[in-house]
Amino acid sequence: MKKLLSVIFLLLLTSKAIDAKTFRQSSDFNQLKQKITLNENESAWREATKLENEYLGDVDFDFLYGLVALKVQEHERAVYAFERVVANKPNWLDAQYYLASAYYSTKNYHAAIEITESLSQVDTISSTLKESAVNLHNISVAALDKQSLFIAQSVGVHLGYDSNINAGTSEDNIFLPFLEQDIILSDNSKEISDSYLALGYQLMASKALTQSSKLTFSGSSKLHYFSNESQYNRFFVRTNLQYKQDFEAFSTSVGVRAVPLWLDGNYYRTQYGATVGLSKTVDQQWLFSTQAFVGKSDNEINRLLNTDDASLQVSAQYSMQRWRHALSLVYSQEESEFVESQHNSKKTSAISYMANFAFNQHWLASANISYQHQAYQHEHPFFLEKQVDDMWLISTSILYKDSARWSYQLSANMQDKDSNLALFSYQRAEINLSARMSF
Repeated sequence: MKKLLSVIFLLLLTSKAIDAKTFRQSSDFNQLKQKITLNENESAWREATKLENEYLGDVDFDFLYGLVALKVQEHERAVYAFERVVANKPNWLDAQYYLASAYYSTKNYHAAIEITESLSQVDTISSTLKESAVNLHNISVAALDKQSLFIAQSVGVHLGYDSNINAGTSEDNIFLPFLEQDIILSDNSKEISDSYLALGYQLMASKALTQSSKLTFSGSSKLHYFSNESQYNRFFVRTNLQYKQDFEAFSTSVGVRAVPLWLDGNYYRTQYGATVGLSKTVDQQWLFSTQAFVGKSDNEINRLLNTDDASLQVSAQYSMQRWRHALSLVYSQEESEFVESQHNSKKTSAISYMANFAFNQHWLASANISYQHQAYQHEHPFFLEKQVDDMWLISTSILYKDSARWSYQLSANMQDKDSNLALFSYQRAEINLSARMSF
């Protein structure tokens, strides 16, 4: 009897072993492979995650799992999947290549370089796979160089015409409730137009600290020379230093920035403060970000213009093959440090939309439209009411990139500001032709 039971038990085990199928033998294999082939990436990823408890560790499943993980930017999971495949089948050259690709996506450039160097020297590798491995090796080496220390600079020259360089009014006289009479405006309060020459410089640098963190610095400056109205010549510098840290789900940044300004050769003011930011890349198309700023504006010419500043910006960016769209919402406030100038305290709400379109590798068109609403918090001492401004800004440009070094741009900007206080209403138009050399 015991022998009979043993035979039956062995037969049951044998039948189960015969019925057990590998992932390649199951219908799930063809279904998942077809979805990947048809680029149904989100659906394929949902299917793969449902099957991982059953098939994880099967080399065919791990290979397809890694492929779709790369496509949906689950780069860490792709690394783990292809590492299992290569460990179980070390001679599977395609798996080695995709493991190197996964390492590249996680910024592990050393590992990507090591694998692609070894892979390109295999005698039995196909010409197509060898070419892909060499290309991946080259971009990994370039990325590693940039990760260590990357510096980019450019200089530019601009020729332009500004219809209202001082944001002056078109009115000849205004009524002042404070004096209860009309006054004639000086020429400096009226709109002044002039042509100009501007020289600009930009510097961008980054230093990798780890695979997921880096320091970045950006700086730019521009010197404006006006043909006739030299008292409006100006020079400004923008500097921004940030520490950036990438996490699996999002990226963060903290930093400081300073923007000093000189007018007619004299130091005028500096705005400075601290920033903190958060960004989330949802997929290859969507990017969401937010940034907060807290700082001050120190005015050297008139201390009564000093303010405490704060702002919050929320942005969304959507990219396609040739198009890039960006929508931003900004809220800011400026609080005067002194009671005597509290009428300068204001709150600003703004919305802007930008679109870029790349015709080809040489031509890029851009357009931007934005709206600002400014509400001042206290009565103006001369007009005896709170100032409220609404402003529309529209800009467009066309850029031609002749080479990696030289580019040329034609741009036009328009502003239309409407204020309940006539002195602060104005219209402004500017056209600009520039040439830039990058190095």
